[in-house]
Amino acid sequence: MEIKDFLYQAISEYGEKRILSDIAQGESPVTINAIFDHCTPDLEKVGKNNPEIVGSLAEGLTHYMLTVALIPSQRKTVLESVDIDIAVPDVKTLSSSPENVIIISFPKTREINKIKELISKLKKIQPKTENIWLVVDEPVSVEAKVYTLDRNEFTFANMINDLINFSSNAKQSKLKIFRI
Repeated sequence: MEIKDFLYQAISEYGEKRILSDIAQGESPVTINAIFDHCTPDLEKVGKNNPEIVGSLAEGLTHYMLTVALIPSQRKTVLESVDIDIAVPDVKTLSSSPENVIIISFPKTREINKIKELISKLKKIQPKTENIWLVVDEPVSVEAKVYTLDRNEFTFANMINDLINFSSNAKQSKLKIFRI
């Protein structure tokens, strides 16, 4: 089985209606924890300690959660020769109003120099470092908001709630279209 198969099996067993209900009630961390817990035994078989594997699971789950909650986002795009994993709401807004955009990146490495290099590139297109969000498998101290996948410090579970809070406070009307 591939990572996406583990993920979609966990999502299916948890249930989309339950996921929507959790998101609507501000309980997306419950959903994210449950799905990660469900996938953990399968991840251990394919290399749980591999940041690329855990990062791919987190990225897939993020894409799914953004879609199911109807949070506008643009994925796997490029702006000014900088690769962007996810821009919320989109790159067009990033060009005109960077304060209203979150860039989410999944470095899938533990090499701090590579992570800092990525942040440096992202800062060229997103000058507000608090709007650069990294999802990494272990805690790092960098100039960006960091969500960790380490099960002892699993801050990634809060990311969807944080995005909803950011979006509800943003001036961009594009950000205020939610299914919930």
